[in-house]
Amino acid sequence: MDGKHWPKALNRLLLMVQGALVISGWFSATFVIGTSSGRPLLGLCLALALGILGIFVHEAGHYLAARWWGMPVLSIRLTVLELQARRRGWRLRLRKCLGGYVMVASNLKRSLRGQWLAVAFCGPLLNLLAGLAALGLGLAWPGLAGAVLLGFAAINLALGAANLIPTLGTMPSDGLLLWRWFTHRDDQLAELAYARLLALSVAGVTSGQLPQADLEHLDQAAMPQPLVAFSYRLAARQEQGDWAAAQAMEPELERLLEGRAGELPGLQVVVDLLRTELAFCRACQQRDASLLQGAPLTAEVEWYSPWLRPRGQALAAFLDGDRQRGESHLEQVQRLADDSVILSLGKSEALLAEHLRALPGA
Repeated sequence: MDGKHWPKALNRLLLMVQGALVISGWFSATFVIGTSSGRPLLGLCLALALGILGIFVHEAGHYLAARWWGMPVLSIRLTVLELQARRRGWRLRLRKCLGGYVMVASNLKRSLRGQWLAVAFCGPLLNLLAGLAALGLGLAWPGLAGAVLLGFAAINLALGAANLIPTLGTMPSDGLLLWRWFTHRDDQLAELAYARLLALSVAGVTSGQLPQADLEHLDQAAMPQPLVAFSYRLAARQEQGDWAAAQAMEPELERLLEGRAGELPGLQVVVDLLRTELAFCRACQQRDASLLQGAPLTAEVEWYSPWLRPRGQALAAFLDGDRQRGESHLEQVQRLADDSVILSLGKSEALLAEHLRALPGA
């Protein structure tokens, strides 16, 4: 095997070991509970429930570490439940597929290495601690309750150990993240441009004030980072009220997407969001709100950007000469944007509102 292929082969092997660990933990829980109760179906059902609880424990570890380090939490996924952080509480919805993650932004006042090491480690750590505690209680507790605790121990110990194995699947495992951050020394690496830009946006830096060097780093990276750079540049032109320059970016988006279908799975909501924003810029430039009707403002887009629809309604009202209705919609836009934990969004929408009020005919 040549030097180019052995890392991929090793990764595949480690992924299989990782999967085997998780499955063995779940089967162990099923067997212990089913044997103790004499009802295999009960063992199966309880093991499934304990597996979900184990995922909750894992993500709780990531969440608690992020909050300890003062890192803004953006969203959490717990199996089929997705929670979106707001400044005043949480929004939640059910998803069709299973998943588990905690999405956070860096704390600009702390070193990247320390905070991300803690976040990566504390998910598996909490699983291992919960597993050891459940193991001790399960050994001391007779009957079905003890068996359930032993099953919970098996699942948590398996999840903790599996996540510490360094693998690269859809996303890097906690073990791989631990290794990367353990060897990390330079916070200004080009590879960290996305993390730096996100942290600045969350802290309140508007798109027009973001460092151009980091945007150029995103241009050279793999998808979806070029789309992220495009979105920042588009937002900067919107904040300036330069509708012509914003509308002129549309061919650039199509060039970015051309021939990259293999890199776009899971990114349709980003593409729809950008096309909706471009349609808004076109409507502002041509003073024609009917151009918004063809925008792909899907339910998925509105989940992430709930202010887009009332902003379009505000534009239509202003162009119709109904200033009172326009202001009412803008109040709704500002309220929704200000509730985002990404502080730059409220500032950006306030700038856009002033440009809408200044449109000829408004």
